[in-house]
Amino acid sequence: MDFEKKIQVEHVSKAFKMYNSPMDKLKEALSPTGKVRHTDFYAITDLSFSVKPGEIMGIMGRNGSGKSTLLKMITGIYEPTEGQIHVSGKVSSLLELGTGFNLEYTGIENIFFYGTLMGFSRSQMEAKLQSIVDFAEIGDYVYQPVKTYSSGMFARLAFSCAINVEPDILIVDEILSVGDMRFQAKCFNKFKDFKKQGVTILYVGHDVGMMRSFCDTAMWINKGKLVDIGDPTFISAKYTEFMYKDVITDFTDYKMISACETEKSKTVDEQEAEKKEQLEPQKESKKITDSLFPDSIAHWGSSTGMISEVTMLNKDGKETNSFDTGDQLKIVIKFSISNKINTEFFSVAFSIKNTEGTDLIVKTTYDEKIEIHPGNNQTISFEFNPRLSSGDYYLVIALEDRTNTAISYYEYIEGAVFFKMYSAKKIFGVYDVLTDIEY
Repeated sequence: MDFEKKIQVEHVSKAFKMYNSPMDKLKEALSPTGKVRHTDFYAITDLSFSVKPGEIMGIMGRNGSGKSTLLKMITGIYEPTEGQIHVSGKVSSLLELGTGFNLEYTGIENIFFYGTLMGFSRSQMEAKLQSIVDFAEIGDYVYQPVKTYSSGMFARLAFSCAINVEPDILIVDEILSVGDMRFQAKCFNKFKDFKKQGVTILYVGHDVGMMRSFCDTAMWINKGKLVDIGDPTFISAKYTEFMYKDVITDFTDYKMISACETEKSKTVDEQEAEKKEQLEPQKESKKITDSLFPDSIAHWGSSTGMISEVTMLNKDGKETNSFDTGDQLKIVIKFSISNKINTEFFSVAFSIKNTEGTDLIVKTTYDEKIEIHPGNNQTISFEFNPRLSSGDYYLVIALEDRTNTAISYYEYIEGAVFFKMYSAKKIFGVYDVLTDIEY
C-alpha cells in the first residue's frame, strides 16, 4: 500500500456468473462432472487507478458501465475476482441509503445501530446525535419506527447518518436528489465542507457541471474498462461527445452460452491477442490538436468542417479576447450548409460558459425563429452586452438539428474562443442585470 494514496485499485476485475435459466444454475451446482453451464460476465475488467488524500475523484459512465460495481468493491460489499484494492481510513458510503437500518427500530435506535456498524461507541454517538437529528430535519418522527417513514424521510435520516460520522473517505453514488431543493443545497454545502477539510471523495454522477465544479480529477469508464482519466473539463467533454454519438443501448454484453460457440472456434493465439488488447493499460490521454480550433476542449459532430471561423469582436469591431462588462460583444460565425441538409430544423447556437462548464448565456436561431438557408461561406452574428462579472469564460458554438426533442449536432465546438471579462464595479453574482431602482 502506498501511504500517499487513500485508495489504490490495482488491475481489478469483477466477474458475475450468468445463467440461461435458474435450472442451469441448479444443474451446475449438482453436476457430478463439474460441467460449466454459466457465462462469466465481466462488469469490471483490469481497472487500475489511485486517489490521493483530499482528492475528489469523479467517475463518469453510462448506465451499466460498472460504476456501482466498482464502488461496492471499494466499500467491501463485493470481493474482486482478480486484482487488489487498498483503502486507508474510515469509509462512509452513500450507495444504498439506509443499508443496515432495521425497519422496526425508531429513528433514534437506528442512529445508534448505524454508529455501532461504523465502529463508534454509544457515548461517541450520543455526542453526534443532535447534529444528525438536526441535519435530517424529520422532527419528532425520529422517535417513531422507521417503517412508518415516507421514502424521503427515510433517505434524509440515512443520509444524515452517513455524513455525520467524520469519514476519511466519502463515497457518493448519484444521491444528491434526496429531499427538496433546500435540503439538496444543504447536502451540497456539506460536501463543500468535506472538501475544505481534506476528506477524500469518490463521486459518481452524470451531471457534467457538478463534475467540473466539484471534482479535482475525473475518470470515465465504459463496459467496465477505463477509457480516460484526467482533467474533469476535458474528460466530461469527451464523455458528452460519446453519449451524443453512441447508439448502443444494451446494458450488458454477456452472451448466452449457445451463442458463444464461435468464440470457442478461435485459435489460442487469437484469443490471447484479443485478451492482451482488452487488458492493455490505459494511459491518460492528451488532447488532440484541432487545426481550425486548436484550443478547443472538444470538437465533434456528424458533419464537422461546416464551421470555418469564429471570432469575437468588441464595440469598435476589433477582434479581441478581453472585454469590459459594459462593452457590446459581437460573435461572428462563418459556416457552410450542404443542400442535403433539411434547414427547416437547422439552428446556429452559441453558449457562454464559465470555467466550471456552466451555461451562463445561450442563444439559438431556431428558438428565435430565424430561418437559415443552404449555401457556402455564410456569416451570422450575435451582438449583445453580456454584463458578466470579472473572470474567465469560453464560447461554445453549435450547428444543431432540432428535428427531434433530443437535439443532435452537425458540429459542436466546446471552447471555440476563450476570453476574459473585466469590471471596475464589484459584481457579486455572475451577471450584472440592468435595473431601475426607485427611491
